[in-house]
Amino acid sequence: MEKAESMSEIATTEPAAVARDADKMRAQFHKLLMKANKERPREADIQALRELLAGNKEMKLWSAVVGMGELAESQALDTIINGSGQGMRECWKRRLESMRADLGYTNSPPLERLLIQQVTLCWLNLNLTEYRHTNIMKQSISLAVGAYWDRRLSMAQSRFTRASESLARLRRLSRRIPIQVNIAAQGGQQINAASGT
Repeated sequence: MEKAESMSEIATTEPAAVARDADKMRAQFHKLLMKANKERPREADIQALRELLAGNKEMKLWSAVVGMGELAESQALDTIINGSGQGMRECWKRRLESMRADLGYTNSPPLERLLIQQVTLCWLNLNLTEYRHTNIMKQSISLAVGAYWDRRLSMAQSRFTRASESLARLRRLSRRIPIQVNIAAQGGQQINAASGT
């Protein structure tokens, strides 16, 4: 009986110990990141951060740092809000999260997730450019300024369209849909493209 109790104690304390070790590792990562993430960091701090990341690949400590897509999104949101408050920023963030969810972000493979991120970022940029374009066009402006903003809007529309088409193309290529081709000629065969027969 004592052996069974000690085994259950070990079973319950091991996950707690692992969690504590992981928390310590994350705290160490954040400490080193702060030391290395400044204008002139010490080489020893940078090397210690490299070694921590390399020695703990399975923990993916680097994922705690905002990705470039998220950073670009954050800067675009800052531009939209222009100091008018965090409430609008939070609402826009939720809108983008909802769009990504509608596009199937969580259940998509990694490459598809990258493209979904790009589609929502391009959509945000397009709407920001459209907003600015509308405000500029309300004013009395020169033809050169009007042409500049028309080009910017067209470029934003093109980027959004290309990102959307890339996502659609990848999805079409990655989902093998059976295609049946009947050849109506003497000696023709029925071909099922999905199975190759």
